[in-house]
Amino acid sequence: MTDLAIIILNYNSFEDTTRGVNALLSQNCQEKSIYVVDNNSLDKDKIAKFGSQKGINFIISDKNGGYAHGNSLAIKQAIKDEKKIFLLLNPDIDIDISTIETLYRDLQEKKDLGVVGPRICYRNDKNKIYSDGGLLHPEKGFVGEHVHFNANKLKVQSLSYNYNIDYVDGSVFMFRKEILDEIGFMNEKFFMYYEESEWCLRVLRKTQWKLAVNTNISAFNIYSEKGSFYEYYMTRNRFWLCRLYKGNIKYVKKERWKLARKAFKRGDFSLAKAYVRGIMDGIYSKL
Repeated sequence: MTDLAIIILNYNSFEDTTRGVNALLSQNCQEKSIYVVDNNSLDKDKIAKFGSQKGINFIISDKNGGYAHGNSLAIKQAIKDEKKIFLLLNPDIDIDISTIETLYRDLQEKKDLGVVGPRICYRNDKNKIYSDGGLLHPEKGFVGEHVHFNANKLKVQSLSYNYNIDYVDGSVFMFRKEILDEIGFMNEKFFMYYEESEWCLRVLRKTQWKLAVNTNISAFNIYSEKGSFYEYYMTRNRFWLCRLYKGNIKYVKKERWKLARKAFKRGDFSLAKAYVRGIMDGIYSKL
């Protein structure tokens, strides 16, 4: 897999990032296959020191430009290094090198497959599915849905490859360089959330490449609480998807105003403000 770049984006997640890198190295992953990007976090000095010690590629961004910006910095460097396959990993993901090898082999053997990911389960309950790929519902304002979300994998019947999806979850996301040549990079304006979804929509609508999740293999994440930061970007970016791809703006507007009113009534003013800002920025900001 000499043409593979494994990219981990760090933002104040030094412990998770270094845990993931050390796990890969312990499984004989090549140092120069690993790219760690720090998004101008408080950890950046520690990341630079760790990167130098381990002999991996590391990039220290001069700004926190979000998910797409940070990953794009590494992808562009990896392209200069003649990499042709890219694996984006969130720092909290546990993944074996054998799983990475299987995803890589999928892209080599399935010539029409452009983006692939594994089944994602929970680190604290490895039989519980988080995602077998994602669906988007434009008629409901591009609300997202994870296939088999929270189902027990022992009770789910599924095909080995799930092609019936709209996006591969961005926490474990492998794709080939040819797609970048055709449609470009992820949209950095989204900053957080829906970047991979919008990019996958472009793949499906503007190219002949297919998306799939290989349900025979798994990676593992950890559940994190969501707050006002999350809800602002989820709100704003759903409006942006609706504007870009003719989704139901009225639906998402009604849904988000309802949530804002509920948050206000229970005294959660920070959350209510996040919804309102997301609505206003989603409708009126330039794309």
